[in-house]
Amino acid sequence: MVRATLVLLILIPISAFAEGERNLPAERFGIEHLTEYIGMRPDDIGFRTDYAEPDSFRLEVVADLMARPLNVIDYATDLKNGHINGQPEIMAQYLFKQTAREGQAYRDDAYRADISEIQANYTLHYNDVTFSQILTRAAVYLDVTFSRSLDKSLALLSRSERRFLREEFRELLVLRVEDELLPIEQIDSLEKVEERYCEQFLTFGHKVNKDPLLDAGVNCLRELLLEINSLRSQLKSGAVSSKSVLEGTGFLPDNANLEAYLGLQTGWKVGGPGNDYYNGDYKFIFDFGGDDIYDLSYDPANPHGVIIIDLSGNDSYRAQSDFVFGSGCFSVGFLMDFEGNDRYDSRSFSLGSGYFGMGVLYDAAGDDWYSGDTHVEGAGTFGIGLLIDEGGRDVYNGAVCTQGFGFTEGVGVLYDLAGSDNYFAGGKYKATIHYDDHYNSLSQGCGYGIRPYVSGGIGALIDLQGHDNYQSDMITQGAGFWRALGLVYDSCGNDQYNGFQYAQGSGTHMALGVLIDDHGNDVYFGKGLMQGCGHDYACGLILDRHGDDTYTAYDLSQGAGSANGAGLLIDNLGNDLYTARETKNTRGYGNPRRDFGSIGLFIDLGGTDQYHGNGKNDHYWRLDSKWGAGMDIELNPLPGQEAKK
Repeated sequence: MVRATLVLLILIPISAFAEGERNLPAERFGIEHLTEYIGMRPDDIGFRTDYAEPDSFRLEVVADLMARPLNVIDYATDLKNGHINGQPEIMAQYLFKQTAREGQAYRDDAYRADISEIQANYTLHYNDVTFSQILTRAAVYLDVTFSRSLDKSLALLSRSERRFLREEFRELLVLRVEDELLPIEQIDSLEKVEERYCEQFLTFGHKVNKDPLLDAGVNCLRELLLEINSLRSQLKSGAVSSKSVLEGTGFLPDNANLEAYLGLQTGWKVGGPGNDYYNGDYKFIFDFGGDDIYDLSYDPANPHGVIIIDLSGNDSYRAQSDFVFGSGCFSVGFLMDFEGNDRYDSRSFSLGSGYFGMGVLYDAAGDDWYSGDTHVEGAGTFGIGLLIDEGGRDVYNGAVCTQGFGFTEGVGVLYDLAGSDNYFAGGKYKATIHYDDHYNSLSQGCGYGIRPYVSGGIGALIDLQGHDNYQSDMITQGAGFWRALGLVYDSCGNDQYNGFQYAQGSGTHMALGVLIDDHGNDVYFGKGLMQGCGHDYACGLILDRHGDDTYTAYDLSQGAGSANGAGLLIDNLGNDLYTARETKNTRGYGNPRRDFGSIGLFIDLGGTDQYHGNGKNDHYWRLDSKWGAGMDIELNPLPGQEAKK
């Protein structure tokens, strides 16, 4: 039986340490101090690139962080600071930079359309100059730029290869409830089919160049928002009214061809300040207000851009198919809702979903409800999926691959700025390979790849304010799986994190997972491979900077490294309670797999703490593992690091 050795620590005031150490962030000081205690340096925590044959899909960011895993703290902070209120295009541009492949020398740009390419096709119908500029700008992108940029992105692919991406490749993400009842032989057969899909994709996937289409999306979002905000300012000041804008030319011949008038063509609709109803497959909708209903659909076999702009009202968005509401499926899709308590009921590949494209859902205000199935609420695959909610108490529900999910060459981000929010993921597709009573989640800041075929992407969930509730199950809450990065960053509030396995700062199979919580009295609960666990050449890290926190886990958690992984739990301040059922592999445990070690570091830097299992307040300890250790010391907060009141 492995025994923990407890060593009494005589408290040392911060002034006793070297002057250079005093200027370090608390968590950095803790890492340097504990690694020195076990004969290491922080730079020893890193992973070589030759553990397995690399594929061509790993993102540059993931590759760099695998070499220097501790830099993930700074990376997560930069991502958290990457959004500016009212300017979703800033975050979109930032995420575009994150989608570079490892070793990619340059980024292709979008097709540059000239306005003359559509002037001959349309006649202006609306008299307001700013509104006509919005319509003209949208038409350039919807009719020309997006489709031509897609052609650039898929130029090297055959028709059958494009069809494969649209149909078979999607099956690598889709789960079905009825499969749970199949006999083992049929389940094995389905797994072999998916393996063949992966092998087939590897023969041509490197020819996909997502950059032109993503660049087109970023440019469109930036240019459109300038004009939309100009119109909103004029409406707010009273310089114009929705009525005056909608008057149009005032005359259309009885036999007029509406296809010739900008804003009236097929697939386009302009709604007034009243309650409007939209049904079908649209390219463009601009609605000035009212409590509107959107029953929309999309056919991925005929991809096109979608731009929906709703200025105000308590709106209901009801999906009639997959790939709607801020969904970019082989194109670019935007949904921008500026005011109101809205309800978004989607199916799959929706609500900020980029599937070989770019999808952005931007909600500027209101208490909102988001619901979807697969690849929703900030999910990216060979593209960018971004959901930004800037205000209100919101509810997020998803089944799998949701709430900040990044698959191969994808970045998916859910960014919520304010309000006490509820996040729920899972509860539909059982994880029958491991358990009969738990569910796949792949959610809430999850980067996921398919071992050993294709690397994963970057998935992030960022919440800045409010007392939030995170409920999920398997592979979730800051989890990276197979050459991927998953992260959660919560800045403020008394939060609850409830997961089961591979969660709360968990990296598995050459991946990274991180959960950072800045302020609040938080509760972390789950079973195992979590709360700072790295398994199989991976790094998992959980960092809680302030608050009286409660951590509960069963095994292989709370600063645990397994199979040459590295796991870190760092708690800077607060009177904390730690509970772990298993003492052999928690709180400073690193097993000696593959002829060398794993690393497990448990660090508590302040407060009067309680331990059930390994550890003791004001002590160092070592487990029976070469690179595992824990410490609980009293580190006075440095200037600027005091907890918020």
